[in-house]
Amino acid sequence: MTERCDGFVANLFEDEMGDWIAHFVAQPKVPAFAKTAEAALHELAHAWQTVKETCRDEGEPIPVARKE
Repeated sequence: MTERCDGFVANLFEDEMGDWIAHFVAQPKVPAFAKTAEAALHELAHAWQTVKETCRDEGEPIPVARKE
């Protein structure tokens, strides 16, 4: 997962309705939702690609994962 998301670490959890939510620890405003954990992670990777494209289009720097 971290390879598809440039090193960002993801949180993944199941909500009270049985849906899965994924978001980056350092970027909680980039969420993804799905019926399975695998699908939520796939959606998160897709959302990350969209964030990068938006940054490029707007001339903004692409966020970089912290190295710990």
